[in-house]
Amino acid sequence: MDPLNDSKGRAAVAPSEPAPASGANDILLGLLFAAIGAFALYVGRNYVFGTTQRMGPGFLPRIVAGALFLLGITLMIRGMFARGWAPPAIVWRPIVLICLAVIVFSSTIDRLGLFVASLLTVGIGACAAQEIRWKELPFVALGLAVFCTILFGYALKISMPVWPQ
Repeated sequence: MDPLNDSKGRAAVAPSEPAPASGANDILLGLLFAAIGAFALYVGRNYVFGTTQRMGPGFLPRIVAGALFLLGITLMIRGMFARGWAPPAIVWRPIVLICLAVIVFSSTIDRLGLFVASLLTVGIGACAAQEIRWKELPFVALGLAVFCTILFGYALKISMPVWPQ
């Protein structure tokens, strides 16, 4: 049997290859990594570094932050030499809806309780997807709300209202 044809002799469809990353993607990701690394280095500047024999509380955080910063710089340099400077398209719908879901959760949990706030959050967050499975959404929302209520409200006994006040 020919690996490029199926059992009936028809040409098999090859899986599509992902689009190559553009230089702009590397530059933006490198900028993000470098900014996070620089911020962590700034925050931990007063921690005692110590030596390799006697590490201080700032030893590992500074090493990790420095590595992240250097990785970001490396990615930015790689992005400058890459072909294709098309910046990535920003899809606003998921960004706006996920932020809205977080805002709705934080503003409703005190009045409506954890269970209802979780239902609302899952409903709004699900709308961020391109294809919403409306038949499955109520079951997923209910399952997550029950799970969160049992875990945070009863098992961990976190001090927040579980049911509407």
